Amino acid sequence: MLSTRLLFGLLMVAGLLLSLWVDEWFAPWYPLWFVLSGSALVAAALELNGLLAATSARPSANSVIGGVMAILVANWAPHLSGESGPALGVSALVYDPARPLHVLAWPFLVFVAVVMTSFVVQSIQFSKPGLTMAKISGTVLAVAYVGLLGSFTLQMRWFEGHLQGILALVFLVATAKGADTGAYTLGRLAGRHKLWPELSPHKTIEGALGGLAFGLAAALLIAAIARTWLHVPTLDGRSAAIYGLVVAAVAQLGDLMESMIKRDCERKDASQVVPGFGGVLDVLDSLIFAGPVAYALWLWLGP
Repeated sequence: MLSTRLLFGLLMVAGLLLSLWVDEWFAPWYPLWFVLSGSALVAAALELNGLLAATSARPSANSVIGGVMAILVANWAPHLSGESGPALGVSALVYDPARPLHVLAWPFLVFVAVVMTSFVVQSIQFSKPGLTMAKISGTVLAVAYVGLLGSFTLQMRWFEGHLQGILALVFLVATAKGADTGAYTLGRLAGRHKLWPELSPHKTIEGALGGLAFGLAAALLIAAIARTWLHVPTLDGRSAAIYGLVVAAVAQLGDLMESMIKRDCERKDASQVVPGFGGVLDVLDSLIFAGPVAYALWLWLGP
């Protein structure tokens, strides 16, 4: 199981890096990033919809998929509408440092529209009391969890500066997945004390510490490679250490939160489409939760 997990993990990371590199030729459209991230988010949304269908929530699958796709498009809209600044050739002299926060208004406004639309759709379909509020709640939860939280990771692609978008994504993926790998490996090899058995009976304190160590090492390694080999401005040693520890901790928390969802829905995995991992949601859970924190840390600590 560990070897399968590592093999498919490395293949996925290699595929992501290749796609991001090729996509540089198509900036700021990034069509490969659109297809890759869109496919992943829609698949994760379908899996989450399937999980919640076993509860009282029972979200509307059409509304969930439609909402996630609308938010996906909204993440591209500001960068293709002439409001993304230097990415479209505008002089860096007019660059607004707050723009990375301003562009988030687009997916947030679309999310508001999704919430309002969910009410209207369910009012049209209303037949008897006792089901409608739960269905709206489940729909909004699924769209917010996958689409809204996922928007922070999507937006990293447009960070200003040479290769900064790729580098920010690599930092996030390497740190979060490093934490996943460390927690899984150390937990299997040396795990003795349960971390949070009510949510995940197999996760251990030793594994969590291993996740922190691996996440920290991954962040420091990426920073060293970027500075020494690629000569790209990036986080210094202190900033990379802070980033690595915080993102690794939040990534593991994200894994636990998805475990809570599966536990509540009485399922072990979201699906079985990814060998060694389970479902797409099982792969993305740490990235979805750590994305907003990594985004904020990059704006605070980044070059």
